Amino acid sequence: MYAIIGASGFFGSYIIKAVLEKTDETILATSRTKNEFQTYDRVIWRTCDVSDPWSVDSLLNELSREAGVKIVYLAAYHNPELVERNRTLAWDINVTAFSAFLNKAPFAKKLYYASTDSVYGNSADGYRFKENDALNPANFYGHCKCAAEALSIHQGRNVARFPFLISPSITYKKHFYDYIVDSLRHGIPYEMYVDSFRSSLGFDRAAELLVDLIEIDDTHQIVNVCGDKALSKYDIGLMIAKRENLTPNLIRPVSATESDTWNKVARAPSTIMDNSLLKEILDLQYVDVFERPIKN
Repeated sequence: MYAIIGASGFFGSYIIKAVLEKTDETILATSRTKNEFQTYDRVIWRTCDVSDPWSVDSLLNELSREAGVKIVYLAAYHNPELVERNRTLAWDINVTAFSAFLNKAPFAKKLYYASTDSVYGNSADGYRFKENDALNPANFYGHCKCAAEALSIHQGRNVARFPFLISPSITYKKHFYDYIVDSLRHGIPYEMYVDSFRSSLGFDRAAELLVDLIEIDDTHQIVNVCGDKALSKYDIGLMIAKRENLTPNLIRPVSATESDTWNKVARAPSTIMDNSLLKEILDLQYVDVFERPIKN
């Protein structure tokens, strides 16, 4: 059985899809509220608020009765600006609650914590961060993720570090991708940062790679799960326009570092990651943003 904690979001929905397509296992998926549940075969939904000890105990008591449980932990307080304004709440959810969850889940066969390229800090001169590089996060959100990673590692669990992820939503909410497409279809220009670079991936590709790692790898505690190319959001906008047969000229380049939104919270302009380890483990030649990886 797979257990996906915080499964009702964009990434969680794609992980459910990948598990169903790549394995014959059932899934216990959690969401904070019932109205976010989605209907799938082989998926059991439970409400679970990771900051509520009773809710977590109830969930883990149920999971402990299952053999060979593989847990994917996605639950987090994400938005860097909100995290900066609500540091105590963010720490309670992203670190304290996760620590309590870890302590109560020794029965799990595997536990993968979903982390972020934000832990690395800024990449100078196109350097690609490797898994064993020193961490230097630019903001409090990154520090929370570093702390949660450390808890995972010291408990002998696994960490998958992800970049900026983007795909059409398969939930009831629209994603960034969908807003871009809607704007272009209505002939409305869409501004996207041209001077901030990430090793971006589609949600579907990231989910498939994660499930492959969980099924195959028993050796490496930290793996960068990312694409080969260093891309700005402007680059991705052009790719989306091409994929959807829409006008690329409506994607307008703007500076991230000169943006009021960007400057509300300290951010690293470039967080490019090296995916050599991922490709070695999964025997891949090339990892694209949207297309399926090319195998050796």
